[in-house]
Amino acid sequence: VSRKLTPHSQEDRFRAMDRALARRYVMHILRDQRAAEERRVRQGSLVYRPRLELCDDASSSRITATLELPGMKSEEVRVHLETSDILLISGERRPSLPSDQEAVKYPTREIKYGKFERVLNVPKGTMMSTISALMSDGLLIVSWPRVPPGATAPATTNDSNDSTS
Repeated sequence: VSRKLTPHSQEDRFRAMDRALARRYVMHILRDQRAAEERRVRQGSLVYRPRLELCDDASSSRITATLELPGMKSEEVRVHLETSDILLISGERRPSLPSDQEAVKYPTREIKYGKFERVLNVPKGTMMSTISALMSDGLLIVSWPRVPPGATAPATTNDSNDSTS
């Protein structure tokens, strides 16, 4: 017995097949990305970017960046100027495993370990001596001047008409 397909049921089948193929494709891509990331972790070449909040309050003379670095100590983090307008924050987060527990298996590992790096643009001419950094409760707070020393602040214009009669 042959059953005639209505256009509506054919469309439903095609949509279902399309969803199934899309789901398999996404799972395939995610699996490949995880495998590539695991390979880079084993090779030591994976560099991750810590999460960041950048506060650029126009009423303040400084710009502040707050980075999440839980479990890190200030001596494990490096803050330096790459060029006169590029600030580099880097370090390496290592798991704190006792040497006798290296064979322990972890079915789920979501905490990021390894090298990290964050590049921030700062005003041209910023000097390292004007950058402040403070590590507190797993947060690195870095600030720098909005206008570097020696630079001239943008001129403000007075739009009011000053007419002296």
